[in-house]
Amino acid sequence: SSGINAEYGHNKAISNFYNVLSPGGILLIDHRNFDYILEHGVLPNSNSKLYYQGDRIHKISTSVIRIDNIPSRIELNYEIDVSGFSDGSEERRKLDDGTEIPVEQFQLSYYPHTVTGFQGMLREVFGEKARYTLLKDWLPELEDEEITSYYIHVIQKL
Repeated sequence: SSGINAEYGHNKAISNFYNVLSPGGILLIDHRNFDYILEHGVLPNSNSKLYYQGDRIHKISTSVIRIDNIPSRIELNYEIDVSGFSDGSEERRKLDDGTEIPVEQFQLSYYPHTVTGFQGMLREVFGEKARYTLLKDWLPELEDEEITSYYIHVIQKL
């Protein structure tokens, strides 16, 4: 979904989390650095092993879908190595060393939340006085030259 309908649905989801939390309860929610993707058209630090620890991801390509020149969806197209799980019908890719591997493809779609937009949504539901912290790749701060791959929002219900 896109635009106002997507934002309403996401606000509703955040409200549902808020409603099931007891006072003092904490919501942790993460998302990719969509700000970077919207600006550059590619994933930040695509070699990051923050969430995907394996070595089977062969390639990730990124598409920003715009409606009336407004970003409405980000699509990540994955190509993964299925060696050892192959039935022989998969597409094959040649690696730099000449080895051929079987690959499968799949796609994930995301609403392109910006950090400030998502913070605003959380503040709207939890209130301006709620304790809020933004982590970058699970750290309070990164080195200056590092680009954040994931933002983690931590907010406490009062």
